[in-house]
Amino acid sequence: MAINWFPGHMAKTLRDIQGAQNLDLIIEVVDARAINISSNPELTKGFSKSKLTIALKSDLADLQSLTIPANTIIGSIKDKHFKTTIINAIDNIFSQKITKLKSKGLLVPQFYIMVVGLPNVGKSSLINFLASSNKLIVENRPGVTKTRQLVKITPNYFLYDSPGVLVKKINDEIDGYKLALIGTIKKDVLPLNEVIKWGYLFLKKYYWSQLKNKYESLSDLDFQDFLEFICEKYKFIRNDLKWDIERGLDFLFNEMINGKIAKVNYEK
Repeated sequence: MAINWFPGHMAKTLRDIQGAQNLDLIIEVVDARAINISSNPELTKGFSKSKLTIALKSDLADLQSLTIPANTIIGSIKDKHFKTTIINAIDNIFSQKITKLKSKGLLVPQFYIMVVGLPNVGKSSLINFLASSNKLIVENRPGVTKTRQLVKITPNYFLYDSPGVLVKKINDEIDGYKLALIGTIKKDVLPLNEVIKWGYLFLKKYYWSQLKNKYESLSDLDFQDFLEFICEKYKFIRNDLKWDIERGLDFLFNEMINGKIAKVNYEK
């Protein structure tokens, strides 16, 4: 399977990022449930200055099994103390430059930072969190941010938001399923039945106790029986008295994407 998702505005955004001359730092936002899979190396390709990766949604991630790459910090915007962690990390990057510029008489050195990442990983939410405001539109779906916006987060640091950009192709269908289950691919791009089937088998393999506890007395069912079990449990029945499979799939998608079954690491 190859997913082509590279419309014109995304291509332009990628060119803008790679050609930007006034940026001092790029922050790539990724999802803590799939740190490497939700990273897009093309976004920082050719950028010779500093880079920092921030893995968000740690509250939904299986932290015990994570391997955190270098130059990556992990946390959640639900944790108010995480803001200090991020600012400290940026301070460490610029500390020598700030000291040097202040020695030359510049009292408030200013640095421009672009925040990039796949759709719906939390770029705008992160900027609002750091700015302690709601200046950027935030919704829990891909493709909300359309244009670059500049936000001041401290006297020294200014952040650019940018539309989410996907790589040209996702060649591995399993990576596509994982990206769908963290919300970076719209669920109607892929066959939802296959996405949820893969998600169920993944949970069954790695998070069986959480899956069983969530749905109470769940036995070792194959996927189709599990789907019918969910329809019966939550009374998803069509007018013709058959199981409402589509409603069951939508329900399970929301359960998985919002971490209601288990905290996960999709890179196991």
